[in-house]
Order: sequence, then C-alpha cells, then structure tokens
Amino acid sequence: MVVAVVVDTSFLMIPAEFGIDIFAESERTLQKHVDFVVLKSVLREIETKAKLESASGDAKFRVAGNLAKRCRPADVSPDVAGLPVDDQLLDYAVRVKGVLATNDRRLRERARERGVPVLLMRGKKRLVLEGIMD
Repeated sequence: MVVAVVVDTSFLMIPAEFGIDIFAESERTLQKHVDFVVLKSVLREIETKAKLESASGDAKFRVAGNLAKRCRPADVSPDVAGLPVDDQLLDYAVRVKGVLATNDRRLRERARERGVPVLLMRGKKRLVLEGIMD
C-alpha cells in the first residue's frame, strides 16, 4: 500500500539543517511505500525564498528546492488555490487521505484538529508520526 505524504517547506529543509534523509526516514517511520507530493504553491514559496537567501549565502532553501524535485508536483483544486499555502496543504492532505509532513508547530496543531496525521522531526534526529493513518 502506498501513502501520500504531502510535504511543506519546513520538512524539505530538514536535511540541510539536521542531516536527516527525509525520504528514507519517512518510509522507515511509516513502514509503507511513500508517494511524496509537493504542491506547486510550496514550490513557488521555496523558489521565492531561495532567491532572497542567495544574497546571504545561506543554502537551506536551495537544498529544499533540489529535494522537492524528488517529489511529485501537484495542483490544488481551484476552490482553494487562492488560500494561504498552509490551508492548501491541509485541504490537499484531507482530500487524498494522506499524511502531512511538516515541522511548523501551528500547522501541526491545525492538522491535528482536522484529524490529519502528521510526520514531523523529533529530537533533531528522527521522524515520528502523530495521529493515525487510514
């Protein structure tokens, strides 16, 4: 069985910040084959931030952009396309009955309220799943 894991920007930055292989760790943690999905709005967010950081010499967003290429790009439905990225992530995860991968505390809380399982980093060295997958 394959599970959709919808990744946000903070999750894609884990390897650059903490050296964790998010792809292998996700499959190990979930014990399933994973279809990594990145919303096109997340790709635009990363691209914008990567341009801003290039002046500072920081490379986290550039690394995140490279990792995003290993994910399947997806569009959201037109009725949520104009909403903030976090709302789009939640809506998409609910629609595909997937797992939301994020380190954003506020987004994790909102996902919990909606019953969306969350994959997150714990202890700066491993990934854990909060919630129950269908």
